[in-house]
Amino acid sequence: MLPACSEGGDDNPPRTDAGMDAGAGGDTDAGAGEESDAGADAGAGEDAGADAGAGEDAGADAGAESDAGAESDAGMDAGVGEDSDAGTDAGADAGDDYPGPSNEPSTCPDDVLLCELFDEGMTPPPYWTVHEDHATLQVDGTRTRNGAGALHIITEDGHDGREQVVSTIANAQRRIDAFGTRLFVRAHVYMRSLPRIFGQMGTVFMLANLDEDFGGVELQVMQDSGFALDDWTGREGQGWTPQPEPILVGMAAGRWVCLEWEVHRESTSSTHGDMRVYVDGMLAHDFVNIGMRAFNSITVGYGFVHPLGPSGSETWLDNVVVSTRRIGCD
Repeated sequence: MLPACSEGGDDNPPRTDAGMDAGAGGDTDAGAGEESDAGADAGAGEDAGADAGAGEDAGADAGAESDAGAESDAGMDAGVGEDSDAGTDAGADAGDDYPGPSNEPSTCPDDVLLCELFDEGMTPPPYWTVHEDHATLQVDGTRTRNGAGALHIITEDGHDGREQVVSTIANAQRRIDAFGTRLFVRAHVYMRSLPRIFGQMGTVFMLANLDEDFGGVELQVMQDSGFALDDWTGREGQGWTPQPEPILVGMAAGRWVCLEWEVHRESTSSTHGDMRVYVDGMLAHDFVNIGMRAFNSITVGYGFVHPLGPSGSETWLDNVVVSTRRIGCD
């Protein structure tokens, strides 16, 4: 695990801004866990909470879900180390077609904390707060996995964070019930290309607490199709952790991918736990000893907090679900 503000040089640019992967661009140091304006970085701070608070009960009534314990091994049954072609589509551009909405219907699983299908066509979706930094985000029907709409993100090309402080990222953030011991985030993701240069990390998901238990973790995609975690929880050992090579199961470009993120800790007082990433139901990597907080917001989108020149990208996300049990891909 590398330190949160590592001296990684140009290949692994250091993280100097607390919630920057959430798309706001403030200047608080996440490693120090300060709160001066990092809440605004990650999700518009208190206002975002107020906006999303009205939707607390819209996400679902799962709450703490007493049956979560019964699901303690729900994420353990996926294959490990199996050969997969998911990691072979490295940053190749997948084309510029816009097939339009899918004819496949959208459905929400029962008893989940949050389900967002993006089929109402509203930008921002109800109860979400959108952030754009040299990027655009809209809900449209240019490409969907199911139903009428999906989250559509385009980042601008040609920005280099080594020359100036700049980010190219757009995302949507929403409050959720505070994380207890187990949480699953699932989305269908379509990327035209993976990051096109070594060391440029594309952030897809972020879990954070923007209040008194401040801190967060981001799930990122790498050029080699592997994943990485940026841990800025302020816990011992926080830092940037990549999936080790060889990448047997990784992200793919040019097709819809079912991306799942499992978060687990032994108790609500545990300061560290594990995070697992699944691609199309297969375990990509198990990240261990990751800092934990009572995460109370989810951020979804795409882009680069530290772009390195080739910063253009186009990505769609559909069928976002947050639950205390594993949902699967359908």
